[in-house]
Amino acid sequence: MVLGVYISYRVLDCADLSVEGTFPLGATIAALLIFVNVPPIIATIIAIFGGLGAGAITGLLHTKLKIPAILSGIITMTALVSINLVILGFASKTSGSLASLAINNTVYKGANNGIFKLFHDTFGMESFTKAISSKISVILITGAFVLVCYVTIYYLFGTEFGMSLRATGNNKKMANAQGINTPVMIIIGLSISNGLVALSGALFAQNTGTANVDSGKGAIVIGLAAIIIGEIIFGKKTFKLALISIIVGSFLFFLLKAIAIKLGVDHYLNLVVAILIAFILAFPVIKQIIKKRGASDARD
Repeated sequence: MVLGVYISYRVLDCADLSVEGTFPLGATIAALLIFVNVPPIIATIIAIFGGLGAGAITGLLHTKLKIPAILSGIITMTALVSINLVILGFASKTSGSLASLAINNTVYKGANNGIFKLFHDTFGMESFTKAISSKISVILITGAFVLVCYVTIYYLFGTEFGMSLRATGNNKKMANAQGINTPVMIIIGLSISNGLVALSGALFAQNTGTANVDSGKGAIVIGLAAIIIGEIIFGKKTFKLALISIIVGSFLFFLLKAIAIKLGVDHYLNLVVAILIAFILAFPVIKQIIKKRGASDARD
């Protein structure tokens, strides 16, 4: 999810709020398909395509209809609330659930409970307790997906196409002058971003066993927080280091969240994160003000 937010926020320099809708979109699509006995890998792939489509709609609204990026994301996010409810509505007809669709109570119960259950059955982890095997499955599968996404993004953005996409985010006018079709680059970039977010939602649904329309709430804040934490530690020297930093930043963010829950102060975490993001984003302005005051004091 954070990799997806990074592509829209840092690479394209586009504040895309549709990720808060594409996360539950990926979750609801995967959950419904798995519930009707579609193989979990195919369900996950279809969920990714759902995210790609949602991102393309945001890009079209922004580039073709000239709607500001932030409003385009809000429009898509708002529309996806209804779409996700419709998807869960199909599920409620067969499951009787009104608010959410439960794949199952755990990833190991039932005939077809997602990619984690598939891993468990394939590699014969019955010798472990349910709790241990569940954690091993989540760590290994999530780690594998992160690695694949990292390698794919790194090499994709090193190609001529990837450099064109990055150039679009850096300087749109200069990219146009070089013959790059910037509207197409924006649409493709937002599609990739939301496809990754939908993948995250699909894995989340298969891990927790539920899909809910509110599961994407705060996704953009989590993504930005993880990016900023990673950049504070590693900086933004190279694209490779930037990708590594946001992955590390993601782990650190959720580690801090776990510590906050353990200490019983988790209700203050969002406030601290909001203050941190505001401070980091405003830091160049604050630095400029301090410099001006320093220069003024020196003249006095």
